[in-house]
Amino acid sequence: MSDDEPFLDSQTLSAQEFVARSILRRFPQSKLQLRESKADKIFEIYFDEKILLSLDRRGARYFFPSRRKRTVKWEKVTTFGLPRVIDYILRDLAEAKYEVWSTANKKVLKRPIHISRLMRCPECKGAGGVKLIALEETLAAENSEIYTTIASDADLIGAELKCTLCGWVGIREQLLRKMRKPRS
Repeated sequence: MSDDEPFLDSQTLSAQEFVARSILRRFPQSKLQLRESKADKIFEIYFDEKILLSLDRRGARYFFPSRRKRTVKWEKVTTFGLPRVIDYILRDLAEAKYEVWSTANKKVLKRPIHISRLMRCPECKGAGGVKLIALEETLAAENSEIYTTIASDADLIGAELKCTLCGWVGIREQLLRKMRKPRS
């Protein structure tokens, strides 16, 4: 989008157009296409010739992997306000590994995955066994609830977590719920 475009105003634009144009400003290299039907205007956001997001009078529909539902209805989310809806969509795009920018012109990063004592292992489904891996020399006795020791000569190949119940080793992203795949 160019700098000479008019200021976005949620009072004069429809909700879907305001959200689409706001996201477009914060999502470099994306393109906005407008499809009009007899009853509705549909705003579609494309990236690399693939549709990622469709916005119409009923809500938004995701065409990229997300932990949220594929369809977001306006009547359920507009109580938060449109700027917050825009932030949710930008966060979901960042989670799907797209480069997007916040309203403060900062890159939106993926959410960190915190390890708690209630975290379930993806292998044995046991709670409380997933811990961060630390070398024996660096681990203090008071950190045993969070960390587990491992010999310095062990070959981990990038693993940062270990389940003390079943021996599984892996990375933080494997602890997330399954991402919903977009429908074709």
